[in-house]
Amino acid sequence: MGSDAKNLMSDGNVQIVKTGEVIGATQLTEGELIVEAGGRAENTVVTGAGWLKVATGGIAKCTQYGNNGTLSVSDGAIATDIVQSEGGAISLSTLATVNGRHPEGEFSVDKGYACGLLLENGGNLRVLEGHRAEKIILDQEGGLLVNGTTSAVVVDEGGELLVYPGGEASNCEINQGGVFMLAGKASDTLLAGGTMNNLGGEDSDTIVENGSIYRLGTDGLQLYSSGKTQNLSV
Repeated sequence: MGSDAKNLMSDGNVQIVKTGEVIGATQLTEGELIVEAGGRAENTVVTGAGWLKVATGGIAKCTQYGNNGTLSVSDGAIATDIVQSEGGAISLSTLATVNGRHPEGEFSVDKGYACGLLLENGGNLRVLEGHRAEKIILDQEGGLLVNGTTSAVVVDEGGELLVYPGGEASNCEINQGGVFMLAGKASDTLLAGGTMNNLGGEDSDTIVENGSIYRLGTDGLQLYSSGKTQNLSV
């Protein structure tokens, strides 16, 4: 990940970009850079233990993150022209506005609709009630938390999809090492080596392939009273 950084943050400290301030060309390898409402960060490269936090009303443009670097975008914050490389993490909800690209393609979140994100290394997306996410990839320690609706999610090893009461998921694929925790509704789920725990939710047309685990009314440790399934194929 290349950089023409003029500002180097590697001492673990916290720097705040306040209203009306602009910081550019920053290499952030340890510590936190916080962009407050009315502040702006441009051309920031985040790696290692670095963390760029864009608060509500803040703006980040042309951010690169990877190799354990983290970008978090608060509700009402904006981060555009992002480049996510291997090992990077992004954390946000569907009230943020973002766009960019990663090794698997392009992604965006705007006006309650999220598409194409790659979530790994502790990165997560919270899909709020009435909002929608689709074509999300969940990898090592990536999480998708759904109170709205989601579809076409791929959960790979170490990823976790959680659908809460009132949330809905359709056409999701749970691969080896992936986990699907369901307390809402799900349809047309393919368990291709992963685990699905129906924790009082409702699922239909679930396909369980060899080596997969499907649990109804339990997560393997605790019992839940009201899980329902129909058209389960094993």
